[in-house]
Amino acid sequence: MVPSFEKRVRAFAIDTSGVMIFVILSLFTGTEIRAIPYIISVTAAFVFYVLPHFFSRGQTFGKRIQKIKTVDLDGNDLKLWRIILRDVFRLALSFMTFGLYLIIAFFFINEKTSRTIHDYIFKTKVIDLEKPVGKMNFMNKTESMRKKGL
Repeated sequence: MVPSFEKRVRAFAIDTSGVMIFVILSLFTGTEIRAIPYIISVTAAFVFYVLPHFFSRGQTFGKRIQKIKTVDLDGNDLKLWRIILRDVFRLALSFMTFGLYLIIAFFFINEKTSRTIHDYIFKTKVIDLEKPVGKMNFMNKTESMRKKGL
């Protein structure tokens, strides 16, 4: 099942929010050692973006909450180096372009496969682990949601 774009964005936002909380808190450490905020920030990025892949390949904390997973084109789990390289590539481009890459990637996303630039480069796709409840229309809404005007 192909996840909605919103699920992918929410998963990324959850992970990024976790990192940013630690980055902001690290600014108020008040320590004599100037490297401490950087160490805390890099550690937070590792914990939220890389470490979860050691326990559940293809799922960060955000993806686990949204019930989506990154797999190879055949639907098999990815090798650890490949999933980490994919995420580092996505994060590096996002950081180096001040978020512009994420906007560009949005325009390149394929609605039928939910693949974007970094998915094509690393030959991956994101799948939805949740089964749809009810009939879905073209706007990704169930019949009952549409009747209620939502």
